[in-house]
Amino acid sequence: MLLKTKINLKKFFLMSVPTTVVFLLFSRGWNDITGTLIVYVATVLHLGMLAEAVFELVKSQVSDGHIHRVKDKIMYLFAGKLTILILSLVISRQIMGNRIIIPVINYVIQIFILTFSIRSKGRE
Repeated sequence: MLLKTKINLKKFFLMSVPTTVVFLLFSRGWNDITGTLIVYVATVLHLGMLAEAVFELVKSQVSDGHIHRVKDKIMYLFAGKLTILILSLVISRQIMGNRIIIPVINYVIQIFILTFSIRSKGRE
């Protein structure tokens, strides 16, 4: 399933980039900017993989009534997204120190932006 058919990418990035820019304004230097951008890129990858895994899970439930066919793909998507998120937070923590809370708050806001960007039948 193509992710771009389920998520309005234009809407997502139109809401996502400005909020990230606002959080970049709280940066004290290049280290903070780098850390925030690392977490932002990882967040976009993480949310894309999360959405794909959920869409595959729902699709398999609706069409087949069981998840045996896509179980491995969903497992790899969840493992990959968790790995990406943890690595980005560890790297950013090393770069930014205690100011890691800024990209973490941005990450939480990005989750809400993703929910507003998901297309549903009848809405778009």
